[in-house]
Amino acid sequence: MRRLMFEGCAGWLHEAQGKTGVVLCAPLGHEAMWSHRAWRHLADDLAAAGMPALRFDYPCTGDSAGACDAPHFVGRAAASIVAAAAQLRALAGAERIVLCGLRAGASLAVQAAEAMRSHPAWQGGVAALVLLAPVVNGRAYLRELRALHLNWLNSVGPTETPPPPPAGAIDVLAFRFSADTVRDLEALRLDRGTNCPAPRVLVLDPWPGTASAAGALAQYYTDGGAQVDTAGFTDYADMMQSAEFAGVPAQTWRRLVQWLAPVPVASAPRSAALPAVRPTARRHLPGAAGAASLRVAVDGVVEESVWLNARRQFGILCMPPDAAAAPVAVIFPNTGGNHHVGDGRMFVTLARRLARQGVASLRLDVSALGDSPRAPRSMSIPKIYSPGPRADVSAAVDWMRARGFRCIVLAGVCSGAFLSLHAALANAGVNGLVLANLVKFRWDRADDRNAGRGARSWQGWLSAARRGGNWQRVLQGQVRIAPLAAAMARHAYRHATERVAFRLTRLRGGEDLASATAYARAAMRSLNERGVRTDMLYGSEDMGLDEAQLRFGRDLEALAAFTHITVHRHGCMDHALFLAGGRQVFCDQVVRHVAGTLAAMEAVGEGLPRAAVKVC
Repeated sequence: MRRLMFEGCAGWLHEAQGKTGVVLCAPLGHEAMWSHRAWRHLADDLAAAGMPALRFDYPCTGDSAGACDAPHFVGRAAASIVAAAAQLRALAGAERIVLCGLRAGASLAVQAAEAMRSHPAWQGGVAALVLLAPVVNGRAYLRELRALHLNWLNSVGPTETPPPPPAGAIDVLAFRFSADTVRDLEALRLDRGTNCPAPRVLVLDPWPGTASAAGALAQYYTDGGAQVDTAGFTDYADMMQSAEFAGVPAQTWRRLVQWLAPVPVASAPRSAALPAVRPTARRHLPGAAGAASLRVAVDGVVEESVWLNARRQFGILCMPPDAAAAPVAVIFPNTGGNHHVGDGRMFVTLARRLARQGVASLRLDVSALGDSPRAPRSMSIPKIYSPGPRADVSAAVDWMRARGFRCIVLAGVCSGAFLSLHAALANAGVNGLVLANLVKFRWDRADDRNAGRGARSWQGWLSAARRGGNWQRVLQGQVRIAPLAAAMARHAYRHATERVAFRLTRLRGGEDLASATAYARAAMRSLNERGVRTDMLYGSEDMGLDEAQLRFGRDLEALAAFTHITVHRHGCMDHALFLAGGRQVFCDQVVRHVAGTLAAMEAVGEGLPRAAVKVC
């Protein structure tokens, strides 16, 4: 994998020697986050079959340049696909270009192919299109997204009603579609466009049948003279789910690679405007250790792609543009199974905000996740909480200290908070923590068994029960009562047994660390004694707060004597920080934490802070 930046778009070139090159056109929003693992391994599979592949972030998404709310997104995204194709032809020597898109990315691929067909620099256009679960009707797609967000909000959103998005815009989980993006998507109808802009098309449909929009599109393109092949996308649902569960659709990827193998040479001559460039003789295997670093100026900061921990982990080091960085640096570990950009692109925007204030940060992919060289094709919650990722974060702390940063702050959400906590316990080089919705202080075998069962707090259940829409869904058969009752019973049983175990330990006069409560108290005491400034943020109904109250008392009284630890509760915070208000709370807290640390360092000269600085 070779890191690229072109026209403000961050991407990866998966190198190979073949003459058919594939541009991967990602879906939008949460679907891009959920399918990132599958997308990365599709690029690996294409390269292994001799086809160079380029995957990238559209403008204003992922690691690319631009603000999330920048206008004209759809047009710019389609134009960036054309730019990616030019990069693939120039850098890999590809003579035949295939555009492969997933969901809305398939729709953007069609728009890009239409633009390439009519542009003199692309005589003959693309050799083929691969449309995976394509969005054919933009209005239907937006209805689906609105329903998804409303269902999530009614199920696990906070009681405090979030403010509505700006007029005409919509929020979909952690991502906002601006008003002009919504208008452009509403106008999207692939089955009412011009003739198919490619001679060969593969359409993979997760929902085949007489009412299938993808099937109708395939027939529309066939009637227009294209050679169209269709097949099911049976493993789509396994791929398109939250990233800690999402799988790689191996069967579908094999079918796709086999279909592309016989792509014929385009009949049109190569344009003089884009001359052939002989590809470099080297060949990088997926995740090869020789991957080159990339340092670019973007959005007023400098970002460098880095590999660390014997090149097992990938990260983006974000630095101030023109001055020496402050002695404090922040590391953002992965949240759940997500890659390093974070839901709602939170870690990208926060890292660049910090860099503009003179503070460096590292957006980290632990070795099992994201764009790290040998990230596996499957993931699970127990793997995310296992010792390996904890050691990876600790290794990242050592790496940052070796670069001269004297004070390291770890800032994580949910599982990222857990990894941060354990890295701090294991590594004296950690000086500060910002932990959002920390669910567990320790991970045990019982947690392996219960992972993924949809745990939530009592307050969360009560809040959901107060929402009339949820009872309507129960009456309509959309929600089953039995699994909810079983989950509540497990929750009550766990709380009762935990409290009994801890009280028995206290009666014996011991500090048995086999007790999760005793372990949690010992961990926080250790951090406090070391002077590690710790900000713990919780949504007022979060299951993490429920866990903290189980360990430290209903009013968290067992933490009261720890002068370096501050707990913050916020009604606007959902668990994963999908809502903009929750993300803003977290980002502002990280900025305040860093500012307080810098002020304390300045007060004592060159050393580290000697006393806690509480900034609430």
